[in-house]
Amino acid sequence: MFDIGFMELLVVGVLGLLVLGPERLPKAARTVGLMVGKVRRAMSNIQDDLERQARTEELRKKLENPYATFLDEDDERPMIANQQSASESQVGQPAAIDKPQPSSSDSDQKPS
Repeated sequence: MFDIGFMELLVVGVLGLLVLGPERLPKAARTVGLMVGKVRRAMSNIQDDLERQARTEELRKKLENPYATFLDEDDERPMIANQQSASESQVGQPAAIDKPQPSSSDSDQKPS
């Protein structure tokens, strides 16, 4: 998210030390860390809520027309009919059988 390198952190640390002093710097760093954690958790919760809302909306659309989930996107025929027509077209064709080819190392060995 943020592209902060070591040198940038070092500069911020030195500036914080100069501005706040050594007594208040640890407390300020802790406070900033807690605030960053809260912001990250809030953003994560918002992202989860948006994803949940999108999934709910998608399910709602699917439930409006339950047959739409079974339709092929290319045409409006059900996918089951497409699968049956594809299997019927392959019925008359013989299945190709692949026989393993003997390797040269198998033919060079003598039976014992």
